[in-house]
Amino acid sequence: MIKECDNQRRNEVLSYIGNDYYKCLYLYIDMQQYGCSSEFTKTWILENDGNKTAVMLAYHSALHVFSKELQFDVNELTKFIIQKNPSIICASAELIRLLEPLLCSNGFISEFGYIGKYVHSEPISMNCDIRLANKDDIYEIAQLLYEDEDIGSSYSLDDLVKQMKERIDSGFVRSYVIKDRGKVVAHLGTGAEIKKLCTICYVITAPQYRGRGLSSSLFSFACEKLAKEGREIYSVYYIENSRRLHHKMGFIDCCEFGKLYRNIQ
Repeated sequence: MIKECDNQRRNEVLSYIGNDYYKCLYLYIDMQQYGCSSEFTKTWILENDGNKTAVMLAYHSALHVFSKELQFDVNELTKFIIQKNPSIICASAELIRLLEPLLCSNGFISEFGYIGKYVHSEPISMNCDIRLANKDDIYEIAQLLYEDEDIGSSYSLDDLVKQMKERIDSGFVRSYVIKDRGKVVAHLGTGAEIKKLCTICYVITAPQYRGRGLSSSLFSFACEKLAKEGREIYSVYYIENSRRLHHKMGFIDCCEFGKLYRNIQ
């Protein structure tokens, strides 16, 4: 049975996740930031005989799913997802593989990658000016992300702009940019931040500026700053080039991750 839960069950859900928070980073951090139910989030619990078997949190058009034992009713969760019609579902690779057969026949595409944790890095010399992005940069950043085949296929441009504006306004994230002649040509953001935990996301360089070390410079700058603040730093990466870059910049693979998404471009 699937039940929508309110903020009175927040600590109960967080206790269910426990030390496995790195397997559902955005679900965990969004719940810490917004609670189970807010203007931006809704949460449901899948139960069997009174025992939790999965947790689902919706944020905008994304649905984040976590199951500790992976002993849930696959058909019931699949029907729920089809009814809610998210643009993207994020979860551990094992969970995505359980949903994949039914959801791919309903128009979803699966993709698999890794969650990595930052453990160390050697500082690199930077010959570029890295700045904290402001509201005026949001559209250019979103456009850069939207035009990327790997990132943009899961989102509409309007949704990217809306999410970035909302999170920057709330102080929930920060974005670092490199500009050339006033135009954003490279970007790295924190996807979400709480006191001792954050994620790195949306690392991208405009195609004509690649091969100049801009992404490496952004990584070195941001990770050094975040580590000094005492935060655990995680990132999600799907393509092999990104995985190699993360390893080069001091990340190690923690677990395999996956997503199911509709190509909406």
